[in-house]
Amino acid sequence: MKRTATSAVSLAVAVSAALVNADDVVLLEPVTVTAKGYEALIAETPRSVNVIEVDSIQRSQARTLGDLLRGEPGLAVAVDGSVGQDPIIRGLKRDQVLVLVDGVRINALQPPGRGSLASYVNIDMIERIEVIRGPSSVLYGSGAMGGVINIITRGGDFTADPELNGWSRLGYTSVDDGIRAAVGVSLSDSRNVLDLAIARLDTDDYKMGDGERLDDSGTEQTSLSLRYRRLLAEGHEVQFLAQRDRREDVWYLASRNFRDQELGGPFPQPEGLNTHYAPEKTRDLFELSYTGELGGNWAPRLSASIYRQELERGNYDWNRELAKDYRTSDTDFDTDGARIQLEFSPHPQHVMLVGADTWELKASPVSFIGRANTDWDPTVRIPLIDNAKLRSTGIFAQNDIYLDDFIVSLGVRYDEVRGNADRYLIGFDVEDPEFPPLYRDTDLKNTDRNLSWFAGLNWDLDPAFRPYVSLSEGYRSASLLERYLSYPYSDGFTWVSDPQLDPERNRSFELGARGQVGSTNYSVSVYESRIKDYIGGQVFAPGFKQTVNLKQARIRGAEFTLDHDLGNGLNAFAWGTWLRGDNRDSAFDEPLYQMPPSELTVGLEQRQPRGLQWLGQVRAVAGQSRTADLFSGGTERETSGFTTADASVGYRFGPSGGFRGHELTLSVTNLFDRDYREHVNAMIEDRIDPANGAQDIKAPGRSVGLFWNATF
Repeated sequence: MKRTATSAVSLAVAVSAALVNADDVVLLEPVTVTAKGYEALIAETPRSVNVIEVDSIQRSQARTLGDLLRGEPGLAVAVDGSVGQDPIIRGLKRDQVLVLVDGVRINALQPPGRGSLASYVNIDMIERIEVIRGPSSVLYGSGAMGGVINIITRGGDFTADPELNGWSRLGYTSVDDGIRAAVGVSLSDSRNVLDLAIARLDTDDYKMGDGERLDDSGTEQTSLSLRYRRLLAEGHEVQFLAQRDRREDVWYLASRNFRDQELGGPFPQPEGLNTHYAPEKTRDLFELSYTGELGGNWAPRLSASIYRQELERGNYDWNRELAKDYRTSDTDFDTDGARIQLEFSPHPQHVMLVGADTWELKASPVSFIGRANTDWDPTVRIPLIDNAKLRSTGIFAQNDIYLDDFIVSLGVRYDEVRGNADRYLIGFDVEDPEFPPLYRDTDLKNTDRNLSWFAGLNWDLDPAFRPYVSLSEGYRSASLLERYLSYPYSDGFTWVSDPQLDPERNRSFELGARGQVGSTNYSVSVYESRIKDYIGGQVFAPGFKQTVNLKQARIRGAEFTLDHDLGNGLNAFAWGTWLRGDNRDSAFDEPLYQMPPSELTVGLEQRQPRGLQWLGQVRAVAGQSRTADLFSGGTERETSGFTTADASVGYRFGPSGGFRGHELTLSVTNLFDRDYREHVNAMIEDRIDPANGAQDIKAPGRSVGLFWNATF
């Protein structure tokens, strides 16, 4: 199994293509660019990987990334609103999972109760999603201790002659009267590619299975993308990427509560129904990158990029009875980063990757608070953090050794993550009726020094049985807001921060296999993760959580996928997940907080290059009674099991009407209109009072969707 760096890339590119004509489709082995840092076959990766392709995305009624990932093997979603749906990989969630958009991280910057990570990208602009399960800090540093989700957006490629190509999508969903539209064009020739795309989503409040609408669950989203690629010379390319994503009316419904009387104190709340929301939130990305084949015996390939990402989010609190905001805060998170890596082959059987990256995040949020004696106008100015910074710098090396029947993968990385702030809010002088703020301005610096590593083995024993094994350790440093922000978060709790939090460390062992037996493809994996210094929020008083390190947590689980080819484009499929998590801290000897339940999905799918397409699937989720009652202060709820069914039927047309191809799809989700809620749901049971407007955050009921996708 000899392989040079250049030949490995060339092979991966070749096998990832689908050869399409009017009569047949040849589907070849999938590849990933995320797992190893360069394009490689998934079958040659010693970890659990799956790829969600554009065909599956286009047939989905998903409004957010969380909607799209829910039900995938090993994945779940943490819910605190209709938009606040953050992905969970093997029981690790939010900043324990690194989310990339075109290779640029978008998290390691939001507070624990934010519920907004998954909403910074428009579903209709996605080409594919690569999900890597297990610690991936060797390549990606802090936050990749649970895995990586890389969202790759759509774009064109170089063409021998000048061409204009494009794609479009239109859709409607009945459950929320949702309307979506997206269009992209690509101008290309042998040396230039210019991609322009715009997408728009507008949804109303959705109906739950009980027939009621979930108030304030609607949203609006507008996304823009510009990408320019220039081939400087053969093997040398530069790229400029600019993206903007803007969401409006994002309500964090888990924060919703009804008060019979005013709540006094430094963070007062008026009488009536109060809800935390963001009237607007935007993500702007600007990136300049270079990729070059440097030539020589080792076939070196250099990649480098610099980027700036700006996230702006309104953090407002609304009172229904006053019909006004009583607390406001417009927060900016600015990140500047750079990355460089060199891929080369010092020996025909080795592919090596060495590199470095760095990024710095800045924020200085200010809150404006209203009180009863000021008619609840948010005029009291309270700086929450002054000049807070989080800086990460790391170096890494990776070596893949291709032997006759084995691939040995080794990697190591060293990082320093430095946090600092001039001061941050720690409380208020409650003896003074004006509640003047109190600040901490000492002992604010903290530097984490982290060593991450990975060792894996693939054995090409037989096409029917290709086992792999891996042992790895990754980490996550505390986010800027976990260190420095003591404030009411969107989960309804006031969190108390700690600048001296230790980084979480996840050591994970995975044993798995892939193979093809006749017409059946399968994958199976079992794993155990031990997380040291697990960061969580411990309830220490009603409405208050302290950000703390647990001594140790343990998560173990198993996953499988099956795909059986019945012939003539008809496939039967199944996948499932079993998961257990336990808090190993002696003070809280109980299940780990917010562990997703086990689940199983089975279905049939008909796909043809042209003609009738259809899909039917059933998702069964077990009940969840394993709750962290001590650690969560009794706020984690048991969840009943449920089963849902989805179906779709469509027709794929050949070239006609000026289009290279187009497809019309009719889909029905939650076919039997089941009334249910996901387990990892931040809404607290004591707050639920439908009579006063504080509803449980249940999943959408039955929805009929109609979608048209086209290429031209």
